Amino acid sequence: MQMADSNGFSVIVPATIGPSSDIHCSAFSASNKTVVVVGGFEGIPFNLIINAICWLLLLILFALLRKRAWNYGRLALVPFSEQRNLMRKSSGYNIWTSLFYSQKDEDDDKYISATSENEHANILHQERGFFSWIAAPFRIKDVHILSKCGQDALQYLIFQRYLLAYLSAVCVLCIVVVLPVNFQGNLAGPGDDFAKTTIINIEPTSSLLWIHTLLAPLFLVTIVFTLRHFGNSQKFEKEEHVTRTVMICHIPPESCVKELITQHFTEAFAGLEIQDVQFAFNVTQLMLLETQRLAAVEARKSSEKMLTVMNMRPQMHSFTCGYVCCCGVKTDAIEYYSTEERLLTDACEAEKASAFKDVLGIAFVTFQNAEMAHRVVHDYKISCRKGGMPNTSTLTGVLKSFEWDVKYAPCPDDIFWENLSVSPGSLTVKSLLVNSFLFIMLFFLTTPSIVISTLDMIFYKQAEVVNRNPFISEFLPTLLLWTFSALLPALVTWSDRFLPHWTRSEKHHSQMRKVFVFLLFMVLILPSLGLTSVQAFLQWALKPEGQEYRWWCLYLPDGGAFFVNYVITAAFIGCALEIIRFPELIMYSLRICFTRSVAEHSHVKRLLTWEFQFGVQYAWMLTVFSVVIVYSLSCPLIVPAGLFYLFMKHCVDRYNIYFAYAPSKISEKIHSTAINYVVFVVILLQMSLLFFSMVRVGERNDL
Repeated sequence: MQMADSNGFSVIVPATIGPSSDIHCSAFSASNKTVVVVGGFEGIPFNLIINAICWLLLLILFALLRKRAWNYGRLALVPFSEQRNLMRKSSGYNIWTSLFYSQKDEDDDKYISATSENEHANILHQERGFFSWIAAPFRIKDVHILSKCGQDALQYLIFQRYLLAYLSAVCVLCIVVVLPVNFQGNLAGPGDDFAKTTIINIEPTSSLLWIHTLLAPLFLVTIVFTLRHFGNSQKFEKEEHVTRTVMICHIPPESCVKELITQHFTEAFAGLEIQDVQFAFNVTQLMLLETQRLAAVEARKSSEKMLTVMNMRPQMHSFTCGYVCCCGVKTDAIEYYSTEERLLTDACEAEKASAFKDVLGIAFVTFQNAEMAHRVVHDYKISCRKGGMPNTSTLTGVLKSFEWDVKYAPCPDDIFWENLSVSPGSLTVKSLLVNSFLFIMLFFLTTPSIVISTLDMIFYKQAEVVNRNPFISEFLPTLLLWTFSALLPALVTWSDRFLPHWTRSEKHHSQMRKVFVFLLFMVLILPSLGLTSVQAFLQWALKPEGQEYRWWCLYLPDGGAFFVNYVITAAFIGCALEIIRFPELIMYSLRICFTRSVAEHSHVKRLLTWEFQFGVQYAWMLTVFSVVIVYSLSCPLIVPAGLFYLFMKHCVDRYNIYFAYAPSKISEKIHSTAINYVVFVVILLQMSLLFFSMVRVGERNDL
């Protein structure tokens, strides 16, 4: 309900549900007195202007930071061959991992490694200007993404392009067909311009609603065919189907002997030829020492280079923050790092000898070809399903092969070698504790409507002040919603550090599922129902007898405008903040300040080149896509905003993947899950229209 004041603004008070005036859509509590003040067209034009100004300022800030803040904007731009060598050393990459794949894959990898340096240097040269980086996402071609960032990054970006094409078609239908149809209604008031663009403007018994009803299944059929074409056109890297190596867990540590494993498979599977058997060891401490040793080596080489260039032996403070500290006794940097390198080398050798005695009961068995590996994995899968015994040998009792967990070995770059020492049981317990903590946070603090409602209560007594300040009344609520939405993935990512996943794919997949579900509740479901948390949702779901349902809250015009403003904020301010990456910049600055000398900066830059978080980014993007699709027919003006968001998101991700993040290897399951989520979102649109029909028919009957 709207009340106009003398200044031309409209004050929207909470809408009531059904015949009872005590139940409001803005919160579960019946005593809510929320007041929202908006300008013309529900504040969308003003919010668009503010977001555009903030977006421009943030881009100028990034242009200043990207080169002046220790070249922060281009952390991933290191020589490609050096990057690959460091990745192999830091990830436990061993020479035996080359046996994982066929010779063809190795040859292709060498070709990519040899040809990518020149292309990489050419792009880097074109990106030196103050604003030249803006055109970088358009200069970078798919072949550049593939050679530097890998197949998964390319598939992620192609998936975005498919969504852009789909949403473009939806946008045309919504603007050309749905919007004029909504204008045909006459239920909105004469001064409520935005409500005239929504489905609420049409009479419940109007035949015009059939257009919305027919377009909804059309959207579903279109997305199914679109994603089917995407899946058929992309050759997913199914490493489990091309690898010749299987990963075997639960081997008795005392039986981890190469000869025993070879004899068992030779007897149990006739005709198998084993090329190599490698065992996993507890290398957690070894990898930590190796990282420190590499840092000392790189610092020594940097100091020697400084000596060559300046013809002067570099000096340093040998304590933390020595780089920014100007007091204390200085020492010779070359001698200091040489001594540290020697000590760490001795420590690594001692730890290596100890680690080789700590067998984890995990083996990587490489067969002559992929067909032999498939035969072994298939036999164990069949025996598990039927509850029988896999093929046995004379060593079955010693090796306890009936307890083995046999599966295709993940890609070497996908494995967290330091986490293999964590038992699956320990990981399960930690997962329960961490996920319980996240659920409690979801239960009580799911949606920023809590903060928005609190602000409304504060400003309720100062309605005249708010009335004259559209920044507070129109821009702040959507900014708060985006801020809390951005904090949730950060919380999930931080909590996932306590879960020692064995593979990066498993980590990304876990984060993707949790972030998408939580964000869907926070951004779409609960605000659409006018609820402030899952606690209120459960109270509403387990309502006392006689209490009315709240489906009316799904279709308030001001609710649709709120989501339009949210998508606009995500497109402008959200994408601009993603390219600046303030949390990473702060961490980067702190780590630079904690160094002992300038010679350590190159290692810090390389250490802080994070991997692209495919799971979180998929979930974040699909959440905004969910809001756009679910409200596309009831509030068609949201679709152009969503299309612009996807375009901005694609450009920002393209830039970040190439310039800011290190290559990351993930499983096909993450891409498949993203496809399933998109189909689920379009199904939500069907359910939304179904509920709308039920509500409007019920409302008509009440009248």
